[in-house]
Amino acid sequence: PCSQCKEREAERLAAANETKKALRELEEKLIAQFKEEKSTAIHSALEQAQANAREAIKHERKLAHETLEAAEARFAEVIVQTKRRQWCRNCLMEAIYHCCWNTSYCSTQCQQEHWQKEHKRQCRRKR
Repeated sequence: PCSQCKEREAERLAAANETKKALRELEEKLIAQFKEEKSTAIHSALEQAQANAREAIKHERKLAHETLEAAEARFAEVIVQTKRRQWCRNCLMEAIYHCCWNTSYCSTQCQQEHWQKEHKRQCRRKR
């Protein structure tokens, strides 16, 4: 081989090495860029998922609070309605017969049973 051929071959090898080096640098740059984009995408997706979870929790808390308030309102109304009624001293059914200041009965049968058991000793009603 002649000296020109050797020179051309050396230039060709040098150019090939430069190309390989440039390709390696490009590959490293693209890999780093891909990793950065991947990390950014993961971080963004994670932030979005956390925001969605926080919003869902906030919504569930609001629903639970509203449900609790509604239940408390119903409970308070039931208590009011219950307190407005008289209750049988003997069997705790709703009373329709009044004996004395704090004793009522649902039926004459309950009144007689309770009278015999204890009420005749406590009754304050004037007869």
